[in-house]
Amino acid sequence: MLVEDIGNYLQTSGVGTIGTDIFLGQLPVTPDNVIVLFEYAGEPPDLHSSLEYPGLQVLVRNESYAAGRQKIEQVRSVLHGLTEAMINGRRYLLVQAKQSPESLARDENGRAVFVCNFRVMKEIG
Repeated sequence: MLVEDIGNYLQTSGVGTIGTDIFLGQLPVTPDNVIVLFEYAGEPPDLHSSLEYPGLQVLVRNESYAAGRQKIEQVRSVLHGLTEAMINGRRYLLVQAKQSPESLARDENGRAVFVCNFRVMKEIG
């Protein structure tokens, strides 16, 4: 599954720890400082190959605007340009940021929220 694979890659890269500050598919109420990975419909899969193009959104929430901004930039730096990676037995040909990280409105508890969307090219299977 895409979010599990990318979560493992971020954990291996020292960005965070799954279940502690990296979460998959759901934004928890606590802790305050988190990275959450969501998958969404990307582009149509190729008709003549085994490639698909799912979308990945990374959300960072942090009590500190500066620390949250630094964390989303770290995530983008680790993921943008990832090529020819085998993660959990799946081949990822490319992970590419679709835009610069974006600051959203603070949440109901005053925590800063940032997102960055990625185009992913991976083999089906």
